[in-house]
Amino acid sequence: MFAHISVVGAVAALIVLAPLARAENVTPEVMKLLAAEKLDPAIMKGLDKELAVPPALLAAAKKEGKIRIRLQMSDQEFAGVQKAFAARYSGIEIEYVRGIGRERAIAPLIAFKAGNYIADIVTAYESAIEDYRTANALEKIDDLPAYANLWPEMQTKERTDAADKLNYWCVGYSKDRVKDSELPQTWDDVVNNPRWKGKIGVYNVSESWVPQLNAAFGEKWTTDWLRKLTFDQKAQYRKETLAATSKMLSIGEFDIFTAVMDYIMDRDARKGVPVGAKCVEPIPASAGYIGIFKNSPRAHAAKLFINWYLSKEGQIAAYHHARAIPVHRDFKMKEFLPYPEQILGKKVVFRDAAILATAPRVAEVFRKTFEESGVKTD
Repeated sequence: MFAHISVVGAVAALIVLAPLARAENVTPEVMKLLAAEKLDPAIMKGLDKELAVPPALLAAAKKEGKIRIRLQMSDQEFAGVQKAFAARYSGIEIEYVRGIGRERAIAPLIAFKAGNYIADIVTAYESAIEDYRTANALEKIDDLPAYANLWPEMQTKERTDAADKLNYWCVGYSKDRVKDSELPQTWDDVVNNPRWKGKIGVYNVSESWVPQLNAAFGEKWTTDWLRKLTFDQKAQYRKETLAATSKMLSIGEFDIFTAVMDYIMDRDARKGVPVGAKCVEPIPASAGYIGIFKNSPRAHAAKLFINWYLSKEGQIAAYHHARAIPVHRDFKMKEFLPYPEQILGKKVVFRDAAILATAPRVAEVFRKTFEESGVKTD
């Protein structure tokens, strides 16, 4: 069974914001971000309550005075987020390391097993979730006030994990070389249209998007689709980070790319890169987990940061600086979608726990199919 995220219903349920509604205790820094995004400060209603951490937690965090964090955003993007956090909680030093590839989750876990903490906060470790569970590596965080305000899909039954952003996986394309009329309308169009032969780049971390297609269409369809992608279309197995997708599209490495988060295409398009996103139905969606290593020497500071990061302030900061789609239940709004016309009204398949459990098996089919076609995946 798989979950569908009802974006349409969420948008239909939007409240009408009163012009004079109180903005609550929003910092001047975040008020600037709201103004820059042309968002009504009234959407911050309830912020005071979700930032109401126990005084003892705040005091202990201040005493620890430091956090080690690994997220996926760039150093520049995180600098903006850190500035917003410091405006709320001064005096806490952040040691930030950008997590790239599978090592962002594996290296901190190996260190944890050896009794070392190279990170207090880790993110996007869901591909290694069973290893984390086996090692009992994570603190419970459901006692944090902001945790309750996440979409239910963004929480886990273990209560040790939260999602920090929502990912819609779409087909990226070059606006210089691809006409709107050529864009695939279905997933079958990607593998059946000879227009794309040799012109498709493929994200090699298949756990992020292929299991959702498998859940929607079944194993036979998925196997056939992957064989057409590799043997017929000669798709390029790419090992670069997704941050490089727009550059590769713009210089002609390929014409379309599957799959990439829509917010990455939007972020780069805003910088003038001629790229776009076509979100083919059903749209695979996922959320990267964020958690705190158990018994971290800086656990209180880590909890303080995560509570703020999941709060409306943190979600606005992450959206503004990294274009991360919020997962706060009050922010199910079209204003936060990079390509609302590509998402609204379409079926979305969310990678829930059941689909995530199938990811290793589906990823192995993906890898073997490329290997059989002559592509080295190591």
